[in-house]
Amino acid sequence: MKLKANPNFLLREVAGEAVLVPVGEAGIFENSMISLNETSSFLWKLFQEPRTEEEVIAEARKEYSDPDGEMEDGIHSFVNEYLRVGLLLEEREEV
Repeated sequence: MKLKANPNFLLREVAGEAVLVPVGEAGIFENSMISLNETSSFLWKLFQEPRTEEEVIAEARKEYSDPDGEMEDGIHSFVNEYLRVGLLLEEREEV
């Protein structure tokens, strides 16, 4: 399954901090900005194009070291939470 960042949210830098700003249907995030840490910002940028979770994990391994082996679980948690709240969307494959 490929996932993509919800296009109703744009990544912006505000006062030196990465935030998601709603620009369309924001659901529970109406009138909110969502602060992202460095890793979440990196993942959000990767999901600008439809990708599988495995593809994102492979890209993250190129960027970050993972001596404790926790990266995959962290990305899985990010994906599940962002899907749950509608920040990531399933990309429908066209046939």
